[in-house]
Amino acid sequence: MGAYLAACTIYRDDADYLAEWLEFHLLAGVEQFFLYDNGSQDHHLEVLAPYVDEGVVTRHEWPFPFLGRNGRPKALFTAFEHCVGAHRDDARWIAFLDVDEFLFSPSGAPVPEVLRDFDGFPGVVVSRAEFGPSGHATQPAGLVIESYVERIAPRPDDRMEYKSIVDPRRVARTLSAHSFRYTDGLPVDEERRAVDPLKHMTRKPVAWARLRVHHYFSRSEEERRRKAAMWAEAGSIRRVPVKPLELRRAVRDETLAARAPAVREALARRR
Repeated sequence: MGAYLAACTIYRDDADYLAEWLEFHLLAGVEQFFLYDNGSQDHHLEVLAPYVDEGVVTRHEWPFPFLGRNGRPKALFTAFEHCVGAHRDDARWIAFLDVDEFLFSPSGAPVPEVLRDFDGFPGVVVSRAEFGPSGHATQPAGLVIESYVERIAPRPDDRMEYKSIVDPRRVARTLSAHSFRYTDGLPVDEERRAVDPLKHMTRKPVAWARLRVHHYFSRSEEERRRKAAMWAEAGSIRRVPVKPLELRRAVRDETLAARAPAVREALARRR
């Protein structure tokens, strides 16, 4: 077996964000990345070259239609399904994320250290915090993790969407971008509460003291509108909200902004 913790994502024209995403997760304890390129036309190859040369990134060409006939993101599901099979012996755990999602432990511990408490389970689901544009009309110059600092504050009875960290040898099928069916047992949250893999929501109340995903879905208002247009043009059943992410219950969260200096140093060393 290779890495203890790997991460998988599919991307398209995300060159401006890939290096930050990679360096952040390297600092968080991810050792290997399986990336699926869904037809990018930007400078992603230049960005990824040093990581590929170093052996920490394995890149797959994945030029399949983004959406299936049912309007769901087929390219993503098939990429995740391929990753589970092709890399089942390359990592003890694989985290399945999007490029706008950042996995970490609020405790400050490396993610692998936390995961060692869950070695008996087939998967761990990680609650997701949702961030809005944070006042940015256009893409700011700073890092994602330092630029977007307003998120929705969950209520005690809220259920949160999650992302999965799986034991690839115990996965039977990819169900969605969020969930997987396992050959035995059920995934659990950080409190070891079993979670139904047919649902995309965690148990309540939300548990994210040890593991959390920060989701910067909209980024700036300009990017939110561009994403909404892309989904609509593709004919997706999914719709990006016409209005910005609901932030009437907004709180300021600079948890990851505090990690920005370390990410900047890592990016400078890589250059």
